[in-house]
Amino acid sequence: TGGEFGNIIVTNVPNVGVLQNECGSETRTHTLPSSGAPDYLWFSPQNIIYGATGISAFDNQDSCASGGLSSARIQDPMLTIMPGTADEDTDFIDPRPMSGSPAYSAFDDTPSDSFYTTTQYMGAFDTSLWNSDWSWLADRLPEDDSTPTIPPITGAEVCGDITEDTVWQTTITMVCQVFVQSGVVLTINSGTTIFAESTSIDDSGAPALIILPGATILAQGTATRPITFTTTSDSSTLPARGLWGGLIVMGNAPVYQGTQEVEGITGQTYGGNDATESSGSLEYVRVWYGGSVIGENNEG
Repeated sequence: TGGEFGNIIVTNVPNVGVLQNECGSETRTHTLPSSGAPDYLWFSPQNIIYGATGISAFDNQDSCASGGLSSARIQDPMLTIMPGTADEDTDFIDPRPMSGSPAYSAFDDTPSDSFYTTTQYMGAFDTSLWNSDWSWLADRLPEDDSTPTIPPITGAEVCGDITEDTVWQTTITMVCQVFVQSGVVLTINSGTTIFAESTSIDDSGAPALIILPGATILAQGTATRPITFTTTSDSSTLPARGLWGGLIVMGNAPVYQGTQEVEGITGQTYGGNDATESSGSLEYVRVWYGGSVIGENNEG
């Protein structure tokens, strides 16, 4: 198989970014040949491959084991909204790179062919989502192609431990990390919006809602009244990610490699031997703009 593959972003990789297992006589190279087409396969070393921790960027098998591909940039392309488990059922996706994304650096020159449009970025999109009106993405972008409509930031401020059964409704603002303790049920009514500040008032790390092992969350929105977790940041900065910590559900069910710690949360673990345990349910719940570092330099 011959071809030229440049300015590519491969993201959400679960295991292997590029698999080769049926090779012929073609040269496989990371240096673009000046002649010899089509009997070569060029894969630019500037291409980006990103996914789960521990992925293999390349897997060269069988007839491809010798002289296989091996070089790419292994880094986060910083796409605006790209859930790690995105599929055809994902509510919101925005694949445009954010400001500062590596998609805007070290891109390859456009081939000298009038068929191609010269760009200053890698991947399919820049700031313009050119296919949003006639593709599957039309129904997957936040409202107005920029930021969802959310109510004004009002309601109770919460911070610290929740030690008794609690109901959240209307609007809530998390001003630090919130821990639902074992044996406690947190119920979130449909239509509730939970805001989160970007930094905690107690310097504990990015605000986040953490359901500890043995605790329960019952967040049951509806199609017309979903539950929304979002940021207090000004709407002019949206969409963006990493503006608050996120929603973290821990539990006592068995997990791969046994009991684990959540990076940045000191003294708390998840995983055990209770395969029947339930930490609750989430229905019609939207978690927007999370992903900030939970706790700087306290991974334990």
